[in-house]
Amino acid sequence: MKYLITGGNGQLGSALKNILPKEECLFTDVGELDVTDREAVLEMVEKEKPEYVLHCAALTNVDGCETNIELADKINHLSVEYFAEACNKVGATLFYISTDYVFDGEATSPYGVEKKPDPKSVYGKTKLAGEEAAKQAKKYYIFRTSWVYGEGNNFVRTMLKLSETMGEIKVVGDQFGRPTYALDLAKGMKEAIEKKIPYRDYHYQNSGETISWAQFASEIFEIAGKNTKVIPISTKEYLEMNAEKQVASRPHYSVLETSKLEQIGINLPDWKSSLEKYLVN
Repeated sequence: MKYLITGGNGQLGSALKNILPKEECLFTDVGELDVTDREAVLEMVEKEKPEYVLHCAALTNVDGCETNIELADKINHLSVEYFAEACNKVGATLFYISTDYVFDGEATSPYGVEKKPDPKSVYGKTKLAGEEAAKQAKKYYIFRTSWVYGEGNNFVRTMLKLSETMGEIKVVGDQFGRPTYALDLAKGMKEAIEKKIPYRDYHYQNSGETISWAQFASEIFEIAGKNTKVIPISTKEYLEMNAEKQVASRPHYSVLETSKLEQIGINLPDWKSSLEKYLVN
């Protein structure tokens, strides 16, 4: 078997199912493997002996991480230690998916791979700890990404659902980034493996112009043919509107500098074209 994938039912795991040969893969989710159980992780990896472990499982509920710190650390950090240990035993390569939340979110130009992390949330801190754990593997890739959407719950689906009953929607207009289509990210991972690119950290994010969440929502409605009006609001206004729901700090700037992958020849499609494919299909 070539690939063992965790988080198989998530957005990225679902995308990987569409592009990887089924006969070469073992997709796992919480029902098949408890990634927080060291013995279970070691046993499965040693039994299956994959060439690559694609560790896509994560606790991505940013607010939930603030109130479930121990669980967030187990899933986003300690599980990576277990997989790094297991990969070293069988000679496998560990592929870990990280996030822009490892940075402070206050930049005004794209974050380079070498930029010193400074996470402000439990989610970001546990994912950064996961990165350090991934580096314990003798062979590893780390892909940081952001604003991911695909199969399952995500910003695009939420906006479309709200548009069914709302004529206008208030969306944050002072947080900026670039969306990443999960299928593009999955293809980028596969391409990195096939090209045997150097082991290290990378940034993967769809290319194109930097936009706000409000602009992203407007583009979604335009492509989907919705008449819902988007009203940009500040983060402060959003927090006041959702005082009982919002817990974790959100980055104001989530743009990642992707030249390391571009120089190697990894494809990073424009986010607008990818969004059109997602919504049309």
